[in-house]
Amino acid sequence: MGKLAEDDKTEERYKALNEDSKIDKQDAWISKITGDLQPYTKGEGTVTYAVNVIKSVRWPGHYTLSKGGKFMSIYIGDCIKRGAFIFNPIEPPDVPLEDREPIEEPEPNGKFKVEKPPGEDEEKEDE
Repeated sequence: MGKLAEDDKTEERYKALNEDSKIDKQDAWISKITGDLQPYTKGEGTVTYAVNVIKSVRWPGHYTLSKGGKFMSIYIGDCIKRGAFIFNPIEPPDVPLEDREPIEEPEPNGKFKVEKPPGEDEEKEDE
């Protein structure tokens, strides 16, 4: 448990994005502004219809979108941290429905006379 705690250290929950620790020498978050960047005059102020998309590098599939003071977070992923060990167990082999019965074979040392199936003696007599 101590080694696991060292590998996956807890971090402060509420902090600025730029304070988050880097992952493989890359920032933990990627921010991109998309949409209409043109400012428009609306009443006495200006408004823009751009959307800020923030992507998490640590948790692939986590996105936060913000526009006009409102935001939304969405996660579409497999709950595996970047760089974490992935465990994929293999399927066990199929279990047969019925066990095969062993085939009866004649005694190998010749103590007992082997009975021939009916009809086999007749074929040899014809030849």
